[in-house]
Amino acid sequence: MIVTAYHTKLGEITLDIKSIFKGIADVSVCIVGDVCIDAYYFVSNDKGEISVETGIKTRSVERYHVDLGGAANVAVNIKKLGAKNVYLFGIVGDDLFAEVMTKLLREADVSERLVVQKQNWSTNVYNKIYAEGLEDPRIDIGNFNKPSEESIDMLLSSLEKVLASCKVVIINEQVSSGFQSKYFQEGLQRLIDASGDRLIWMCDCRNLNDIYRNTLHKLNDREASLIYAAYHQDEAAEPAAHCGTATDTKMTEDSVKIMWLFEHWKKPVIMTRGADGALVFDGSSLHEIPGLHIINQIDIVGAGDAFLSATAACLAADASLETAAEIGNFSAGVSVQKLFQTGHPSIEEILEISDSPDYRYHPALAKNPRQAAYLPGTEIEIIARPSPERPTIAIFDHDGTISTLRFGWDDIMESMMTRCILGNAYAEVSATTFAKVKDAVCNLINRTTGVQTLIQMQALCRLVRDFNYVELSHILDPASYKAIFNKELLGMVEERAERIRKGSLSVEDVVIKGAVPFLSRLHDAGVTLYLASGTDVEDVRREAALLGYENLFNGGIYGSVGDIAHDPKKMVLEQILGDIDRQSGKKARCVVFGDGPVELREACKHGASAIGVISDERQRFGLNLRKRERLVLAGAEVLIPDYSWSDELVDWLKWEI
Repeated sequence: MIVTAYHTKLGEITLDIKSIFKGIADVSVCIVGDVCIDAYYFVSNDKGEISVETGIKTRSVERYHVDLGGAANVAVNIKKLGAKNVYLFGIVGDDLFAEVMTKLLREADVSERLVVQKQNWSTNVYNKIYAEGLEDPRIDIGNFNKPSEESIDMLLSSLEKVLASCKVVIINEQVSSGFQSKYFQEGLQRLIDASGDRLIWMCDCRNLNDIYRNTLHKLNDREASLIYAAYHQDEAAEPAAHCGTATDTKMTEDSVKIMWLFEHWKKPVIMTRGADGALVFDGSSLHEIPGLHIINQIDIVGAGDAFLSATAACLAADASLETAAEIGNFSAGVSVQKLFQTGHPSIEEILEISDSPDYRYHPALAKNPRQAAYLPGTEIEIIARPSPERPTIAIFDHDGTISTLRFGWDDIMESMMTRCILGNAYAEVSATTFAKVKDAVCNLINRTTGVQTLIQMQALCRLVRDFNYVELSHILDPASYKAIFNKELLGMVEERAERIRKGSLSVEDVVIKGAVPFLSRLHDAGVTLYLASGTDVEDVRREAALLGYENLFNGGIYGSVGDIAHDPKKMVLEQILGDIDRQSGKKARCVVFGDGPVELREACKHGASAIGVISDERQRFGLNLRKRERLVLAGAEVLIPDYSWSDELVDWLKWEI
């Protein structure tokens, strides 16, 4: 068996996707499954009135919308990817919601073949109510449905008539009280058996995966664990061959399960792993598809449908199983960024996210510091061995990697963002609501640490709109929010700078231990040094000059220039790593140091070594394990707490400098 970590090469996947999408335009796909409506209501206590009949205060709906869910959402997603024909089979009630569903499907150009059952059936509707940024208990319609054999016969007969024109048939089960009774299962199995190998039957079922065995299965890791456990109640999971990182226990456990599921069903298996991506096993090769790092706020509703839709459409266009699942992963990455909707990823959106994807590396190891492996006698954590070649170029992040002048910026940003989101309601909202807003802000900061401040403020604008405490006309633009943050932050920075100028603070008090001697060592050895920061470039230059190492960065100092299209870290890495030695035709050997995920992810994309600095900025030496998870996820090959271990690091890497 071949075990591979399936990482995309820059640029190549985009070309593949374009070619595959062209092929999708000629295919037809069938979906048979539970069709639903998701209804979203955003309510407020404002403009409510006391009910004359009950004496209870009402709540007002400020806005609402409906979206298709379940198999209906899968159908729309596939059609949006350009499929020639998409046939949808399911059962609805004789009610208003069925009319709404039919209207939405026809608008999406889906060929709906829905059976209307007039008795004992209500169209499945999930009413989702949001108040003060919190979701109230959902109100569901359709949980007491009972399918009739007549309805099932009509559905199966209609399905059989179009099978000859299709390449892929999706079986989608999401509702426990749906129509997929034993009677339906037996009838569908006859169609599966009769089709032989001509059709790709693809099963995506919450509870019936083990029923439809003779199909390609797409299921999540929780569903896989339940099936595996049902057959191994009295057994301990046996160890698997090395797969991915040696210490990645979760990866190893999942690889055991997916390979067992293949043997159990004798068909390929795709196991999605939420934020950690997916595994694909076809009987001979196990492929790991890494999860995507998403900066924006996420909503996972519809992500599984988006993954399934794109994967199935690509399989219908003759893509390989692993390539189809990789594109499915990109589609899910688009979907989770569509808030309060099931999400319908477009071709353009998938192409955009696949053009330069940000992956999550070693997720299990990142979550478990107890699995860390250290260079003997040091605090240097080894995740993967970087290239032993002596570097000719070194790129450094600034704040937290070298300087601690801005230590505490995240506390200032958290306070500022929370105030901006709540506006005049800051002192009035409940403790629960305040905690919800604060949690959203902290998540935003954790996701975006290291990117340009302007991009963080773009994300803040989205949060202000989503929480809806500030009137639309009073929401500021990203540049204005950045100005508020900079004013508060620079006040703190200037106070520290003034103390340095007066001599009450020394340079050593605001620099990571050993950083300046290490920079001098690299500089004197002929390594070209670059400084790349998400902070405004003039501020970076001024602070580097104040701290006395500006002259060491002979490659240049780069920072934000207020242009979100040109991230300084990405720009510098692309410029340097794309610079070919004119005489030898070889790329310059580059190493990147940083305490933020952005620079390390860019290093991984471009083939540079990635060394994470998990610095404790308060005391300027030692480990700050709060940074560890995000740096491991960003692709760090080595983690150092500071530069006091530089001799040991250089000796281990055999850099000879």
